[in-house]
Amino acid sequence: MSTNIANIRMARTLFQSASDHYYVLDNAAIIMPAISDRVATSLFRIALVLDRPVDLPILQRALANVAPRFPYFLVELRRGFFWYYFQPSRRPPTVIADLGSPCQGLDPRKDRGHLFRVRARGSRIACEFSHILADGYGGLIFAKTLLAEYFRLQGVPSAPAPDVFLPGTEPNPHEWEDAYHRYFRENWPHPDPRPRAFRPPSPALPLGQYRVLTGIFDLEAVREAAQSRDATVTELLTAALIFAYQGIWESLPPRVRKRKECMAAVEIPVNMRRFYPSRTLRNFTLFILPAVDLRLGPYTFEELVRIVHHRVALENDEREIARQISRNAGGGRNLLVRLVPLVLKNFFARLLYDSLGEGLITGLISNLGAMTLPAPLDERVRRFEFVPAPSRNLKTNLAVCSWKGELHVTFGSRARSREVERRFFSLLSSINLRARIECDADDPEPASRNPGAENPSGPMPSES
Repeated sequence: MSTNIANIRMARTLFQSASDHYYVLDNAAIIMPAISDRVATSLFRIALVLDRPVDLPILQRALANVAPRFPYFLVELRRGFFWYYFQPSRRPPTVIADLGSPCQGLDPRKDRGHLFRVRARGSRIACEFSHILADGYGGLIFAKTLLAEYFRLQGVPSAPAPDVFLPGTEPNPHEWEDAYHRYFRENWPHPDPRPRAFRPPSPALPLGQYRVLTGIFDLEAVREAAQSRDATVTELLTAALIFAYQGIWESLPPRVRKRKECMAAVEIPVNMRRFYPSRTLRNFTLFILPAVDLRLGPYTFEELVRIVHHRVALENDEREIARQISRNAGGGRNLLVRLVPLVLKNFFARLLYDSLGEGLITGLISNLGAMTLPAPLDERVRRFEFVPAPSRNLKTNLAVCSWKGELHVTFGSRARSREVERRFFSLLSSINLRARIECDADDPEPASRNPGAENPSGPMPSES
């Protein structure tokens, strides 16, 4: 069998059983149930804040109309003998109140229900998706489609847009393909090994608490600051994050540093659709991992920007990305691996995820980029919000998006300490990138209202 024919066969995720149909998990998702629980829920959040309060009955009608257009999301996770799989759900999704911390209250392995949910409160509509179902691209298309249907039911139709689907239309089969297998290359070299990464020490918040802190910047000012350093916005923010980790590392006693890992590494997810044509709304991201050895510091911020820029340029290459596909998708094609019972797969998946995933990472920064909506919906949305999924080991992660001239930089954290956020925003303030800081109301350690522009170890910048 040629590689191309095998790729097409392996990319299929929809199958018919004797009584019904079911979906298999994509290559990125197969490891997620094993590492997900009440702490690491795997939920990320895309929210839209409207210019008026949400009409809940109309939003429920919109959700009922839209959900069948995404049958591959309207599923429940089930456990087989060899693999997890998705079973179509016969329960209609319902809008729930947006109370408590975001991205909490789900254990994908134990809870029998949908792996996405729509929450609403005041003028906010929030869609929370498990990474077992989709990446940010797929979640964003669902959120936009839901918004368009909500306003259509209110008598406000929108202009056609390729990333807004029409309820009642037939899904394209490519929307649920496993694109990792479609673009698998046989005998391609695997990525080079990487060392384990440093983690800022901090006790965790109680179960169910997830602190969200957002800095809102002038987008053009951040772009100018990045361009003046021959960098992108993501590279600038990544360097600022590494600078924060460096400061925490250097604040530790020497005897503690000797016992700690010494690499500060930031994972930057890459939308693979940039490299490989695909219409899939399942997961199709991999990552680049710029890193510095903290034993070689201290680095200035300008040095870190240059280092991140060049390392991103080296890794953000189709041939380097293909090495990850070859490693990750290759295991699922091995007959011996496929015949291992699920209970053993779960055990080894957790070990593998630590050695090849989170164990190599200090933190994560995910940038959805510039948000767009067709007219006249763009006039009805005040802001977009993007919150990263909580992690058991990476207690603090970062999500970024922009809308109407504002850059929203959002930390999601399970750490009691806010040292990472404080050093990050203080550094940016010191280069004249001041943010309006917003934090959720149940933050156990309220931010100071004094600016910390000149001192990266000083208080947080002022809060709105």
